[in-house]
Amino acid sequence: MEPHAIPSWQFAFDDLCTWYVVITDPHADLTGWSIHYNHIDGTADSSPFVQNDADFRYIELATRTAWTATIEAAALLDGFETAGGQILPVEPWDGLAAWLVESMTDSRPGMIIDLGPNTDIPDEEIEDFELVNAQIHVLEDGVFLVRRSRRILRQLRFVDHSVAGLDLDLWHHDGLFDDCTDGYLFSRDRHLVASACAAWLRDNGGEDALDQLGCSFEFADELPRTT
Repeated sequence: MEPHAIPSWQFAFDDLCTWYVVITDPHADLTGWSIHYNHIDGTADSSPFVQNDADFRYIELATRTAWTATIEAAALLDGFETAGGQILPVEPWDGLAAWLVESMTDSRPGMIIDLGPNTDIPDEEIEDFELVNAQIHVLEDGVFLVRRSRRILRQLRFVDHSVAGLDLDLWHHDGLFDDCTDGYLFSRDRHLVASACAAWLRDNGGEDALDQLGCSFEFADELPRTT
């Protein structure tokens, strides 16, 4: 009998920076399955699932091998094709969340991911411009700060990135950040952080939110230490 749902999956990459769609369900049998995706230039392509040694960073799998399909790093995953030819489409917002999870992998403190409409805003209107956006700020010890707002979020400059004394996995609405209108959260759970951003943009960004979505990465500078 053909399945009606896509098994649990996520993006991952190996030490050679080859990207994969990895099935995390240890009971799934993807013999004859493949993925369909679009390259960054819009060209359609597909890739079959094969069983590989599970040597991926920051993925906990129940078995030593996993079903994987290679995919271009910047490609858009459209769907899964079963052995019987049935197409199971990937919900675009789920794809965004999965991509964010992997984008946070092995990230260093100080990295910032900004998500929101890809639009030009005059400098004199930035303070008063209403714009649904989200931001992920990498802290120490595997903790992330996610902020959601209807105002343009600034890039914060913290004294340090220590997480000592922070309340994790709890939404805060205390007005600590004057540019953050809809709460902030500290968490080590990358899936929770990614889902919080995707859901916020999906539910509040309007029907064209995904088509207009832009993303930027900022990385902390390192000093030229000799030791």
